[in-house]
Amino acid sequence: MKTTLLLVSGALIFGVTFGAWYWLNALGCAMNTTGCKGVTLNWQDWEALQLFAPTFLLGIGLTIAGGWRILKRRRPA
Repeated sequence: MKTTLLLVSGALIFGVTFGAWYWLNALGCAMNTTGCKGVTLNWQDWEALQLFAPTFLLGIGLTIAGGWRILKRRRPA
């Protein structure tokens, strides 16, 4: 149960953070007065990444911890 909770919560945190970051970039594209043809993720925007990086890392860390527990449990003793 704990392993599933780690995996699901990590994936959920990562997915919600990625969606919020995409939405922020889409909002920036929509606010552009000259318009834009498509939303691209701005990897050089350090101000936004400062906010999103900790939750990205938390989601990845929880997912890796859950995966590690699964691999550790399946290994023969």
